[in-house]
Amino acid sequence: MARPDINHSAGIYDKIIASSLENDLDPNVMLNIAFCESSLRQFNDDGTALRGTHNALDVGIFQINEKYHLETSRRLGYDIYTTEGNIDYAIWLMKKEGTQPWVWSRDACWSKKLAAK
Repeated sequence: MARPDINHSAGIYDKIIASSLENDLDPNVMLNIAFCESSLRQFNDDGTALRGTHNALDVGIFQINEKYHLETSRRLGYDIYTTEGNIDYAIWLMKKEGTQPWVWSRDACWSKKLAAK
């Protein structure tokens, strides 16, 4: 996936790559999931947290679901409502559960992008 030109998205792109590599994860997988989930966006134009279109409990870049992950993310010290916290919790989640938390977008989006490489 090419690095976006937009400054904010470029920073998110760089953070995902760096965090993935630091944690021995494939940055292409992480980037494709994030792009499919949110187009690399943590916030809406008005500054509010990006919410899922199909599930309003999904938050941010990696569309972390509050029902299933908010308590754990808080206990671990991750703030999923911030860019850094959303990415860091997604990295933790990927290391623990693999791609399973993003299975709903796999077939429709990110697995096709990875297969096209």
